[in-house]
Amino acid sequence: MSGWRNQLGEPLSMSLGAGQSLWVLVDPARDRPLACARVVPALPAVTLPPAQASAASDGLRFHFRVGKLVHVSDELQLYNPQQILLMGNDLCDATEITDLAVDPEAQEGALKLGHLLQAIVGGSMGLASPTSARSTTSTAASASPALATSPAPEAVPTTFYVELQGHRDPKGQSPFWRGLGERFLPEQGQAPGVGPKWRRDLADLLPALPLYASLMDDASCGCIGRTGPAAQTAVEALQAAGFRAGAYVKIDDAGPCWQREVVPGVVAPPVTSA
Repeated sequence: MSGWRNQLGEPLSMSLGAGQSLWVLVDPARDRPLACARVVPALPAVTLPPAQASAASDGLRFHFRVGKLVHVSDELQLYNPQQILLMGNDLCDATEITDLAVDPEAQEGALKLGHLLQAIVGGSMGLASPTSARSTTSTAASASPALATSPAPEAVPTTFYVELQGHRDPKGQSPFWRGLGERFLPEQGQAPGVGPKWRRDLADLLPALPLYASLMDDASCGCIGRTGPAAQTAVEALQAAGFRAGAYVKIDDAGPCWQREVVPGVVAPPVTSA
């Protein structure tokens, strides 16, 4: 899997952090991996003591919430709705599924990835996962991975989300990055960086106040919530597995975050097509 690319167009991260699990869909006939996904648990929802705070802050998640602000005045006969982007940490309470990838040589990649997503969601609800889906879980950042059949029950969330690559122009560049991120980090060049730590550092440079999308150029504004080529297979799989686009986008290229609410005791139908 070393040469695979995930739904962000980035190389896979094969190291597991605390509480994370790597799910792999395996061809039992040839014992060959067909698809994979890494599950990152939700961050604590309570105030942590100083000894634990720094470790949690390393995994802090930042996203833009896409909203609307209406400027209205009866005296001026003004009604002017504006799309705004508000940076926050709303998805810290959700479990992230990342490193969605399929063997480039495999057929029906979206279908295989959809089955793996269903196995992950089913495992979170205490359901048995398919024998062809294996989960390797790390209970500590320095611990050696151990084989398990499903994530630990105490890590079960109510919401899953997946970040997807944002729109790219014919040159493979992100218009949103050029219109926003590059202005705050010009030394990065015309392409955003790679990895969650890089995006965490970028958040420190971006304004925390609401951003008016209308102040950006048309190309940057028009690609908010659109997906790039690396996300196409994942989009098909997410649709088949019951995920839907939410109100959040990535802070570097405005790629959408797809979400699924998990209701205990309610089982979604199996994936039949993608």
